[in-house]
Amino acid sequence: MRVVLSLLLVFGLLFVPACSGGGPGGDEGAVLAAVPLLLSAGLIQIDPADEDLLSALVNLARLGVTAKDIELAYELTTPAGVAFSFDVLTREAGSTGPVRVSVAHAADGGVVPIGGVETLAGAGVVPSATGTTTRGTWIDARGDGFARVTVRGAIQRDQVLAIQTGTGEGVCTALVRVSVGATSAINPNQDVAAEYEGIQERTAIYSSDSWLFGLPTAAVSGDRTSIVVYDGDHANPHAPGRVELRVQVDHTTGAVTGGATEDVGTDSGNWRDHEIAALFNVLAVVQLTPDGLVVRLSFDRGATFGQEFSLPDAGGTGRLCQIAMAADYSLAVSWWETSSDGIGELMLLEGRPSAFDATNSPTAFTFDAPTTLHRTGPNATPVIVGMAWSDGGDLVVGYGYTSFESLPDRSWRTTTRYGCTVRLFGGAFRDSIVEENEVVGRDPSVALIGQGTSLRILYAYETGSGIRLRDSRDAGTTWSAPRDIGKPGAHLPTVFARDLGGQTRVDVLYLAYTKGNELWLTHWDDYDSTAPQDHRLTEAEFGDVTGDGSGDGRGGVPLPLVAVPAVGFKVTEIAWFGYDAVLVDDEIVVVYDEQTYDGVVFFGAPFFDDGAGSAAPSAEGDGFKAADRPPLAAGLTEPLRAPNDGDLHTMYMLRIK
Repeated sequence: MRVVLSLLLVFGLLFVPACSGGGPGGDEGAVLAAVPLLLSAGLIQIDPADEDLLSALVNLARLGVTAKDIELAYELTTPAGVAFSFDVLTREAGSTGPVRVSVAHAADGGVVPIGGVETLAGAGVVPSATGTTTRGTWIDARGDGFARVTVRGAIQRDQVLAIQTGTGEGVCTALVRVSVGATSAINPNQDVAAEYEGIQERTAIYSSDSWLFGLPTAAVSGDRTSIVVYDGDHANPHAPGRVELRVQVDHTTGAVTGGATEDVGTDSGNWRDHEIAALFNVLAVVQLTPDGLVVRLSFDRGATFGQEFSLPDAGGTGRLCQIAMAADYSLAVSWWETSSDGIGELMLLEGRPSAFDATNSPTAFTFDAPTTLHRTGPNATPVIVGMAWSDGGDLVVGYGYTSFESLPDRSWRTTTRYGCTVRLFGGAFRDSIVEENEVVGRDPSVALIGQGTSLRILYAYETGSGIRLRDSRDAGTTWSAPRDIGKPGAHLPTVFARDLGGQTRVDVLYLAYTKGNELWLTHWDDYDSTAPQDHRLTEAEFGDVTGDGSGDGRGGVPLPLVAVPAVGFKVTEIAWFGYDAVLVDDEIVVVYDEQTYDGVVFFGAPFFDDGAGSAAPSAEGDGFKAADRPPLAAGLTEPLRAPNDGDLHTMYMLRIK
């Protein structure tokens, strides 16, 4: 039986404070506490009940809290034996500083649970998160500026959970009753769709049992896909040390090679704070660390990294970096910073080659001073940036952020603003708003066709009903009416567009909220004249499992497991922010992280105790000129171990046409 590790589930983009100083049934317009607590299903927040009917029904003393500590109560329903999922999360102001989310078992079918955290698994409930520890009867998930717990399962009787969030401002405690009853927002969609016939290859390229594995990002250079992903210690999957693993897949031979460097960041996987871009022999990796923003440049396809550029001022408050490389090697790096007055700033750093070798392949880069592209209001949380260069050197940045307004009835209005900033080659940036709606967004994406004033931009983003797509044919000056795809809970879209013989082929990848997170594709042969086709690229699995939780550990070494009842479930799904994709000619290369966890033995896992070259050639004229392909370097050559079927995480490469 496989041992379940603390899961690397990434959701570093949401923040909706929900704690009220008045508590359930308190005075209207009560002063809101400083400690944020949010429940959400998919992209939609779950509002608390008007009245606390739970505190008097459970043994709070067992959990170390009293009825006076309960500030909120939630009432949720699910049919018996049907999969459900919701998130509990918190955030520190400025997105930095120690925070935690905690979950405990308060009642099982009206009866006080006997035992520790393992009683949740026996009831068919498994909280999972990154950086998990135990604290008596509580499970804690800790983070830097952000923390979250996903509560999944399938139950046969009513369950009451205690949830708690902690930040530098204090603690907020709530109760959640999940009752056997009607289908509700916490029950995933059960949609099905045919597999896509255009799949050219699906290969397992790497696996890891570390709870720190995740957040893959990919780029293609020549005949190789280069991937940067976080990983942990294979000898001790629960060890806290994280590495930044670089992986290369040779498309011709299938060889998988790689290398790793120690990661000095303080976050354990809540933020997607590294990205990669590539062109021919140049690989550029950007990462946000406590010491600042770092851009590492390789001029031999990843074999070595000959230049490192850093911005110390971006350390601490910098989040959600992005990088894009133009056809002439120009680099654009973006990230979000929080100023001292709580205002979010979307920053841009640009670089270009300053030296070349004899084949006109870059050997050094120079960078401009960073500039601010956009400023948010206070109390806003940004989402991942989508950024792309056109074939003519135009730069398009799709961004978004969610603002929060408290209402007299203790609920919150969450408004996400999606914007697009465009700079045509040689011009200045021009900003436009694509849409605002009441949802907590995560990740817009942009795709470009053409260049200049007739530049066509396709912009994909999330709404409460699924993924939405808009089209601009005048470089972002105006936008079309929206097209909706997917179902509620669909998130993390990636849009690709290209002109093929006068037809506009469009593909949108996204994560669908079904039995677990599945990778789906919506495809148009011609966006302007044909109907879309929906396809499922991966299939989530959700089913009952049995066992006594005894397990045999790793490598035949027994673990100090506690017995749990022979009840539980097993889930296989795409990890949060668990895929990246890139368009190469007419082929899309996807890298995704598929995780499998088993609810029966999750709580048996040994949690942590609490506690320089020639000058650049001159360009002819002032127009944009794409670089010619030089002879390609060997890149990474150190073989990586083959994937292990029993590992928690398996990373796949998928090629589709």
